[in-house]
Amino acid sequence: MRFCCPWEEIDGFASLVEFRSFERWLLGQVSGGLARQIPVAVPYCHDGDIGVVLAEVWYLHLQSRETWRLIWPEPPFDGIFKKIS
Repeated sequence: MRFCCPWEEIDGFASLVEFRSFERWLLGQVSGGLARQIPVAVPYCHDGDIGVVLAEVWYLHLQSRETWRLIWPEPPFDGIFKKIS
């Protein structure tokens, strides 16, 4: 049986403080056994910027089996947390 993932997409973090807070929450999901970090299969490319490497981690939500990417803010890019389809 597959469950719905309660996570919500974030299209940009308002500040580094907000990002760090979210990152701590997400690590709590991992330590709580709700998710696990998995290898990045295809790195994110922001607005066609080929060659620009952004810090990225993928997470698997274990109950729903959905894969999500977390990309660190790198100004002017505000970072994201999005489901990978």
